Amino acid sequence: MNPFAHILNKPGESVHLYLAAGSTYTTSEQWTIPLGSILTGGGSAPGGGRGTTLVADRRSFPRNTAVVSLGDAVQSEGPLIENITIDCNHVSGSIGVFSDRVQELGGVRNVSVINYRAIGIAMLDQANLPPSTGGLPENFVLDELQLSGDQGSICLEIRVGAGGQRGGGHITCSSSLVEQFNLSCSAGLVTATYVPPPTSAGERTPVNTIQNGASIGVEGGTNSSMDGLFTVTSKSDTQLQWVQPGCSGASSGAIVGAMTQTGVQLDGSDGVYFQIHCEFTVDCVLIGSNQLPDGWVTRALTISGVTGQSSVKNIVHLSGAARPEDIVLTALQRCNGPNPATQQCATSVLQDDLNSVTLQEASLAWYLIGHSSGGVAPALLSSSPSIPWILPNSFLTIRNHSSFSQLGKQADGTFTYCADCKVTTPSSCSTANPSACACSSGGTGAFAKRINGAWLCN
Repeated sequence: MNPFAHILNKPGESVHLYLAAGSTYTTSEQWTIPLGSILTGGGSAPGGGRGTTLVADRRSFPRNTAVVSLGDAVQSEGPLIENITIDCNHVSGSIGVFSDRVQELGGVRNVSVINYRAIGIAMLDQANLPPSTGGLPENFVLDELQLSGDQGSICLEIRVGAGGQRGGGHITCSSSLVEQFNLSCSAGLVTATYVPPPTSAGERTPVNTIQNGASIGVEGGTNSSMDGLFTVTSKSDTQLQWVQPGCSGASSGAIVGAMTQTGVQLDGSDGVYFQIHCEFTVDCVLIGSNQLPDGWVTRALTISGVTGQSSVKNIVHLSGAARPEDIVLTALQRCNGPNPATQQCATSVLQDDLNSVTLQEASLAWYLIGHSSGGVAPALLSSSPSIPWILPNSFLTIRNHSSFSQLGKQADGTFTYCADCKVTTPSSCSTANPSACACSSGGTGAFAKRINGAWLCN
């Protein structure tokens, strides 16, 4: 039963409940932590050690339900869970921690959530967003989180229809289904032989549990050219197979995991999210993927210090579905080292659907998107040499270094330096004869400006 049941909806009767280290508590119902109350375990130790674990009973725990809910009053300050592991035990639709009402001093700290089918931690506004019958989570604590979910799950989801989110940090997202294999390749087909973990005498030898058709990530073997993202085409208790055109050789001790969908998913949130690491995840950070009512968008958001490797597709994915604005991205890294050819690397360091930009540098120092809610293209600045700078205002757009082939059909008022441009006919170029001032290729460089639908280089 819920140990806080006798004080729910009784303000002033909050408690601090301590659970002993080395203990496991199995529950058949949701634990709701009321306003002002704290649940403290003896440590979060999903990989072993004397931690405290709260486990959902796989036979009796209700489906599509969070194991822990924060807050009883519509505005609940202080409900906090810390120093514990929450095991959702693969219950259908399970969520580790949920709240639509937690406020200051409440939240989640030094917690591991594992084996969830749907979401590890969900902070969802149900006052401004449907069903409009709940509360609004604001200014809560999210710190030191380790989240490992089932295939297709989300580690951390924040969806709100109003400002007031502080953010969170020190977050690791991964898969709950990760196994070790030895790989070999022949004619573009990889065969993976399962390496079971050690067992004690008399124990049954484990078998492979990754299913046929599963999306998988591969990393950490002795041959990095066999790392990446694939789809299983054949499965047995001892082997997997998948297609990898052009593969060669073998790889020992490779780690193979079923892919989760998203690490940190932010819709409508402001604040600062920092020091995030992902493995076996399609999008480590996904921003603005859902349309929100009343024109609310993800804005005033900073993401900093995000890392991943070959089992991740995108370090950060900026969706164009809801036109996020005033976004700052800093210190993004997709590789374990400086050489993408030999180091384990995620597919892209950034996928920006709003501006049709995909970057595959080993790292990205900074990337800024300005205000765009008026429909005008946002300001776009980046440390990447692969994309132009765009600084729009009512009269002028400044782009960074270009070549003649990159000029394109920009709006009038665009200005850039063109490295290989020249004036078409310098001898007759004048304000009275602007066509002679048009830019052409084959030069040693000129400043180009877009006027009346033409690029002029005088």
